[in-house]
Amino acid sequence: MVSNIMPIRFKQGEIKKLLAHFLMKPQQKGSNLFCGIGKDGIWRTCKFDYHKNRDVIASGTAKAIANSLKFGNVLEMKEYIEKHL
Repeated sequence: MVSNIMPIRFKQGEIKKLLAHFLMKPQQKGSNLFCGIGKDGIWRTCKFDYHKNRDVIASGTAKAIANSLKFGNVLEMKEYIEKHL
């Protein structure tokens, strides 16, 4: 049986905006490890290697980012982005 469900895709610009929304900054200059306490009081860390706003993130990477940002799954993260950003 073949599934017709397409994977949820994110662009690097969307993730960059989401990290800024959660007040996350690089751990040190040039680092791709972002840390911060969001407006909701939750401490988050996320490894994110930014290149260009329009570059698409692999679905496995998006899942890892969603988990590190305390989302239940990528769909929940996508809905949050659409609602808040």
